[in-house]
Amino acid sequence: MPMFSTLPGHKRLSAVALMAATTLALSACGGGDSGQDGGPPGNVTGPAPYTEALAGDWVQQGCVKTGFQSFKKFLRATVTSPTTTVSSPATLDYAEGVLAFNGNECAGASQLVGPTQAGVVTFARAEANQNLTAHWGELRTVIGSRFGSIWTLRPNNLLCLLGDEMPTIQPTLSSVSASLATVPADNCFAR
Repeated sequence: MPMFSTLPGHKRLSAVALMAATTLALSACGGGDSGQDGGPPGNVTGPAPYTEALAGDWVQQGCVKTGFQSFKKFLRATVTSPTTTVSSPATLDYAEGVLAFNGNECAGASQLVGPTQAGVVTFARAEANQNLTAHWGELRTVIGSRFGSIWTLRPNNLLCLLGDEMPTIQPTLSSVSASLATVPADNCFAR
């Protein structure tokens, strides 16, 4: 992979293994029920009105430790088309990288490897209450694969990504909330 070419051989192999593991973990997240929305009255539902809140650089909370190194996944989201109408859904470019640390505690100085374009996410709708904002969409990877994707924002600006199916198997805010309850906070991202 070209984004790892500047790392020495043993570090490059660790970084590639990390990217593969985190990509698999992300795509494996998901599930949920098809229950009714249990949020309080006044939920916001409709086209994705909050995609600008997803934009920026995000760092995974968890630390992956491998020998004398440690890593955190890095995510960059850039809004390429904000929502203006129902017929014009929001899109963002989705890029991934890795923060590599010397030492196994993800502390101190780090080196950013990447980010490299992973795909484009097109959001069809969003729903929110005071505890959660969910954006339902489709991730189209750079190699043309398509996956259902739900990007959520929790309090304290915590971004959590859920895998989904097409059509969604998590159609309500309560079903997304139930899925998030099974995702460790270390798998989520902060600014």
